[in-house]
Amino acid sequence: MAYQVLARKYRPQKFGDVVGQRGVTQTLRNALSAGRLAQAFVFAGPRGVGKTTTARILARALNCTSNETPTPDPCGACDACVEIAEGRDIDVLEIDAATHTQVENIREVVIAGLAMAPVRDRYKVFIIDEVHQLSSHSFNALLKSIEEPPPHVIFMMATTQLEKIPDTILSRSQVHELRTIGARQITEQLRSIADAESVRIDDAAIALIARAAEGSMRDAQSAFDQVIAFAGESIDVDDVSAVLGLIGRDPVLDAVTVVADEEPGAVFVLAGRFVEAGYDLRQACRELSRAVRDLLVLSVDPARADDPEIAGEGERDRLLELAGRFSREDLLRAFDLLTRAEADIRSASQPRHHFEMALLRWMHLRRLTPLADLLQGRGAPSPDGGGAERRLARGRAGSGSHRPATPSPASPGRAAGSGTTAAETSVQARSDAPRAGADAGAREADADAGAQEEGTEELRARVRENAAVKAMLEVFPAEITRIEKIS
Repeated sequence: MAYQVLARKYRPQKFGDVVGQRGVTQTLRNALSAGRLAQAFVFAGPRGVGKTTTARILARALNCTSNETPTPDPCGACDACVEIAEGRDIDVLEIDAATHTQVENIREVVIAGLAMAPVRDRYKVFIIDEVHQLSSHSFNALLKSIEEPPPHVIFMMATTQLEKIPDTILSRSQVHELRTIGARQITEQLRSIADAESVRIDDAAIALIARAAEGSMRDAQSAFDQVIAFAGESIDVDDVSAVLGLIGRDPVLDAVTVVADEEPGAVFVLAGRFVEAGYDLRQACRELSRAVRDLLVLSVDPARADDPEIAGEGERDRLLELAGRFSREDLLRAFDLLTRAEADIRSASQPRHHFEMALLRWMHLRRLTPLADLLQGRGAPSPDGGGAERRLARGRAGSGSHRPATPSPASPGRAAGSGTTAAETSVQARSDAPRAGADAGAREADADAGAQEEGTEELRARVRENAAVKAMLEVFPAEITRIEKIS
């Protein structure tokens, strides 16, 4: 007997076997049980998620001869179920729209056969695959037939591009949108197939295949078939990488670690390893973007470290440690940078150079100080080894917790150096003591104003000498008009 590929061998035979599409399958099961069947169905979604498979299962459910009426659970053993599964039922016609795109084909294959009753089955079913490839004239020819077909006819249409189907067709049909399948569900299905095929495969290898499938079960099964042909009955992550050109998680996290350690020389060594291993550097950028996204998730919610879609087996501690070494701003900038790098590498004559520069750029972006921090005096270190915030903190600590109710006009220098002057806090000095009279109050106010003005000028000069402020003023020429304490 000829070999049957895994995607066909393990194709779902009933609604319960369809993975990741419970919303669609449950709706169809309920409709079959209640006898509320539409005359036309559209199954839309990405490739390899079960559109045509669902249509075939529905055709079997409609025509299963083990029941007197349509059933949500076809037996799979009667003549109708077997022949529909094998694609040789005379009353169930599968049409490839790519090769029957012209209106003459539709009239000959579909419309001409509508009046003929089914030979054996309850319903004559037309399954039109990739229906979006029909011409506009073909769609127009189908309108009347889809809206008011004979009672024994049901249309089923599958498409990966729902937006290309005319609204006039959609309004006459029941539309079911199938979604991409989660990596965890793909992993479980591949593990089930591996057990059935007596194949030993590492969890990391299965996870790599599932992640590369990007939500397509058929792609995952096809890739698994290819890896089995290469490695036989014992498969590890290196086999998957070698056959499919995929990059394991460890090399990706090694690249992130190099950036976190800020080792520019190690970037070139790492890029050399990637090239020697035959990795596609666009794929490397894509996997790095995925890793950055996972680190950002852990930065926001560390509890997600137990999610196998975030951290695979043995990765939890390493990912948490790396997440703690990057700020969220670092990770957001890195994601944008790597996304652009992937696009640049696609058209680059020297992909390795672009990859190296992307990692070095990421490394240097980590040293950027946010403008808000510069404006607040944080960021670049001062000549004495501490940032502006640290110096202000020392000033506040040295000033003590007690503040006189009325500053003494005789010691403006000490007040300015203490870090708690009226100029720094932008709080006008006020006296809590009773005033002897109007003349005494006026003299006191004049003294306060003089001390504040003198202290402000001295503090302004000190701020101008701060390294962070100097750097900012070189980029954004401006005058310091007011100084406030940032609490």
